Amino acid sequence: MIFQISKPLAHCIRVAALACSPLLLLACGGGGDEPSAQQQTPDTGGAAVAQAIVLRAGETNLAEGATSQLELDLVYDNGVTRNLTPFKLNWQCNSEAVSISESSYVTANSEGEANCSLAWSSLSLVVDFTVRSDEIIAESLTISPVSPVALTLNDQQALEVIASFNDGSQQAVSSDAQWLCDSNVVSINAQQLTAEQAGQATCSVTWQNLSADLEVVVSAPATLSSISINPAGPIDIPLASKQSLQVNASYSDGSVKASLSDVQWACDSSVVSVDAQQLLVTNQVGQAICTASWQGQQADIQVEVLAPAATNHKLSLASIEHLRFAGQDYSRFASWVDQAVDGNPGYGFSPTDAVYMYYLTQDKKYIELAIEDVEEQVVAAEALIAANDKPKTSFDSYLYVGDFISELAYVYDYGYDLLSDSQKTRWKNYAEQAIWNVWNHADAQWGGNSFPWSGWATTNPGNNYHFSFLKATMTWGLVDENETWLNLLRDDKLPKLVEYYAQFAGGGSREGTGYGVAQGKLFELYIIWRDSTGEDLSLESLHTKQTIDYWIHATTPDLTHFAPIGDQSRVSFPVLFDYHESLMQRAASLNIGSDAAKRGSWWLANNSVDPMRFGFNLHTTLLQQELNQIVPSDLLYYSSSAGHLFVRSSWDADATWLSAVAGIYDESHAHQDQGSFTLFKDEFLAVTQNIWSHSGIHQLSDQHNILRFEEAGEIIPQKRGTEGSMTHQVDGDVTTINMDLTGVYPAYDSITSWQREIRFSADQVMVTDQCVVADTVSTIWQINLPEEPIVQADGSIIAGNLKITPIAPATPSISIINWNDIDAVEYKEDRYRLDLEGGACNYQVQLDVLN
Repeated sequence: MIFQISKPLAHCIRVAALACSPLLLLACGGGGDEPSAQQQTPDTGGAAVAQAIVLRAGETNLAEGATSQLELDLVYDNGVTRNLTPFKLNWQCNSEAVSISESSYVTANSEGEANCSLAWSSLSLVVDFTVRSDEIIAESLTISPVSPVALTLNDQQALEVIASFNDGSQQAVSSDAQWLCDSNVVSINAQQLTAEQAGQATCSVTWQNLSADLEVVVSAPATLSSISINPAGPIDIPLASKQSLQVNASYSDGSVKASLSDVQWACDSSVVSVDAQQLLVTNQVGQAICTASWQGQQADIQVEVLAPAATNHKLSLASIEHLRFAGQDYSRFASWVDQAVDGNPGYGFSPTDAVYMYYLTQDKKYIELAIEDVEEQVVAAEALIAANDKPKTSFDSYLYVGDFISELAYVYDYGYDLLSDSQKTRWKNYAEQAIWNVWNHADAQWGGNSFPWSGWATTNPGNNYHFSFLKATMTWGLVDENETWLNLLRDDKLPKLVEYYAQFAGGGSREGTGYGVAQGKLFELYIIWRDSTGEDLSLESLHTKQTIDYWIHATTPDLTHFAPIGDQSRVSFPVLFDYHESLMQRAASLNIGSDAAKRGSWWLANNSVDPMRFGFNLHTTLLQQELNQIVPSDLLYYSSSAGHLFVRSSWDADATWLSAVAGIYDESHAHQDQGSFTLFKDEFLAVTQNIWSHSGIHQLSDQHNILRFEEAGEIIPQKRGTEGSMTHQVDGDVTTINMDLTGVYPAYDSITSWQREIRFSADQVMVTDQCVVADTVSTIWQINLPEEPIVQADGSIIAGNLKITPIAPATPSISIINWNDIDAVEYKEDRYRLDLEGGACNYQVQLDVLN
């Protein structure tokens, strides 16, 4: 809008934009002249000079038939302002689009524009008015997708035509639009664009009196140039080994299609074979050439199968044997070990790392370093024992016995010829006593002194401590050929381990995702036992394969975080780390050739751990991996034995994702979170407060997104050793999760039942709770939030990008708790819990994702 002022006064014009009001107009003059006789002069309280007329309020852009009161002020040089609106003013307009009364009341008569002026003594003001028609008129067309559109011959593209109107609205008009293209390069039928031949075309669309153009470029399809095999070969591979092969296609336009799945293979001898999963299998010593064929193209790979190196080692390192042949890169791991050889070992360096390098290079400096490190461990232990104390091996209920004794075992095996007789005896006595103490906790002793301990997890194959006990027993038992320990494994511990995981459906761990990552050590046991005995315990159940998919789905869509279930002791905030990478590398290595391993390969290539952060985890990068990748497609994953469910709206990075917990509650690192859920889209929207705590081990019910029960002012806890249940149904884009949590409160007569339903879709989650409790019990619907919840005028609550709307009861009692106020040491930032009360035992709450 343009405002005009007479030229002599232009030097003192000011125009300012006011929020939610018309522009402020100032007209200035010389002042000092008296008003005309018929005009009453406002009292200025002295000889002040009028400087400006101000249009303070009033609409200048009006709909036809609308009216508006203009508010005018007279401004004096002493700063005094007087209202001119009550006075009779004479307005002059250059068109009939508007008319203005003497009281400055403007009426919009007809569509158009008007220039209206006002004179007061020597002061003047000019205002431009615009009157718009009430009729809604289409002003422009846009086409989706926008120009230029690039297609390959025979491609099709759906088109959409959008009309924009003068009131700011838009409407799809595709079905009524008419298309015309200037060549036969493309055709359009029923809003479908089809590429008919190579070339360029301009297609015009018309609707009513509007039009828009679309530029289209059609290119001939790229042709297949060649296929290639990865690794390229020649391959030297030891007998009884396997090698994942990847076939890639190269095209004339420079593009590459990786991991072809329908390749035909033929080998010129029975020395090797390649199966349908692209897995090269060695059958006998010799040479072979294998040919891959795909869509008329071929590629060859030369393979030589070698006899295994003669060895008297009891702990086989066959899992890294493939690195001994040309073309295998383990330079980062080598640098990590060389740093230790140079006298500067990194945090967490293990003598076993040096054993690996000795095996791969036969360089004596590595095994000498390993012997030196283990000798220091044994000497330190002997000093404590001599002082009537217990060695570090026994700390934390023998949690680290697997690391200490396995290091000793590997170095004892590979450095045996360099050890003195005294060292052999001392190392053996130390290892024997440590393992005996593990399995005889009540009678444990060091140096003749009694050091009994709890025996924690010695009979629990699902606990991370148990993996450590088995590793110590397995590695030393194999090296020493100790029948006592080998029989204990074969006849008791390993059958129970296999049985436990054979009935564990869905993968993962009931310890949660914090301590559950220790299952990487379980998979390490499988590798050690397989390489040394030929028996692959991982094949006795689906657990290892299923754990690959468990972790893929437990990872949030940004491939950076994971579901925070159970204790999170390393760091409270659930971000992917080396340990998760190591777990997947071990699990996938045990399943090379399977679809699960190929999905694991995709996860390893795309998650946020790139590269591994710490050198002490690099040893798992030595394992042979699946080269081919499969992008996951299932949107839901349920581990019934863990009691964990994960669902997402898509595999896009900005998808909405939810995890839910309901199942067996029997592990010490599990939480009182049966019935809970976590919601994520780009960030955690609703999540246990445990992740914001300092310790990461807050297990109580008030930390989780559940229905909380209180009696006599105390929270009624969920009972360990109990079980909830969960089922799910998928109907289109909606997943419904039904939980029965009655079983987790069996010790309390005051809680008869609790059922929860969660309906999940891309932008909305509906949570419905029904329960039966005694009159003495209060039920509180609670949700823990990263952002401060703000109650809105309509009764909804907004916390960051999450809108929380109580449905039943519609007007609950609302309480907001800041965890920082409760414990500023444990919760260093403001994080919140929202409590809703008043629903008796019936609650329904709608959660809408706003971003």
